[in-house]
Amino acid sequence: MDQIFNEFRSFSVDDFVTHQFFREWVINPTEEHEDFWNAFQAHYPEKSTILQESRELVLALEAARFEMNPAEKKQVWEGIQQNIKFLPKHLKVSQERRPYLTVAASFAAVLLITFGIYYYQQPEQITYVTGYGETKEIILPDSSKVILNANSQLSFINNWEGQTAREINIEGEAFFDVVHKVDHQPFKVFSSQGVSIEVLGTEFNVYNRSEETEVVLSSGLVTLSFPVKEKEGKIVMNPGDLVEFKESKYQRKQVNTSLYTSWKDNILNLDETSLEEIIKMAKNNYGIEVEVMNSSALKQTASGSMPLGDAENFMEQISKIFNIEIEQEQSKYLIK
Repeated sequence: MDQIFNEFRSFSVDDFVTHQFFREWVINPTEEHEDFWNAFQAHYPEKSTILQESRELVLALEAARFEMNPAEKKQVWEGIQQNIKFLPKHLKVSQERRPYLTVAASFAAVLLITFGIYYYQQPEQITYVTGYGETKEIILPDSSKVILNANSQLSFINNWEGQTAREINIEGEAFFDVVHKVDHQPFKVFSSQGVSIEVLGTEFNVYNRSEETEVVLSSGLVTLSFPVKEKEGKIVMNPGDLVEFKESKYQRKQVNTSLYTSWKDNILNLDETSLEEIIKMAKNNYGIEVEVMNSSALKQTASGSMPLGDAENFMEQISKIFNIEIEQEQSKYLIK
């Protein structure tokens, strides 16, 4: 502990104000923070005054950060940038006045640097969108990985530090490989149907289209919360579970998860998969308009696997797998 204390023993006000662990203690203290800084002050009581000044400055900056609107913050930041250009010139003063102005300039520099840190750390909404037939791999701020399927949208804020949870909004389909953080910060995914998925570290697939949310868990544990009044508004999923939420009701079953997640590897696995399901996928992922001349064909099923490519290749493979005739007429496909 003494070795850790030594790191802070020589800290000045500006060092404390810009140090993440110190700011966390002031803004969002935990028992760990309180124990550490109380012990530090007991070891070095001469640092108490500097610590108090640093705390007051952090609190003042935090208050200012929430009181100013974006336009005001931008104006202040532009002023800071302008003032920084003139600081060296103004510091050319006589030797007698230098100590006082050096302290003042140091304090001003702390304000400028700290405000700059806060200004650029402001949470910003990040959105990823994929077009028809396009998938995208995304690395999140915590190094978790998401593979976004075609015709989908993912959004989150770019700074999760100090947040109670890592939160994601999904429309469409995505596969998540979530990193477990040492501070156990939860990871939450929200669908447009009001379903929320909470995990600490796991792999799962989320499908959220056409007033339907479907979650498939590959590994780990997740909890699902539903926007319903029933007693079981929250359940725990186990690996291999598929939970579908539709029309304010949910159902759970055990499945072969690869049938629902193989798309991320550009492969489609089929297990007595109906033509009707395949056509639904073609519409969602490729934006294909399909007209079926013989509705009885929709009940045909197939098993196996096929590589995923563009829309034309997808329909060609479906024609071979189901042994059906498919014709393209302008912007739509006809299944005879």
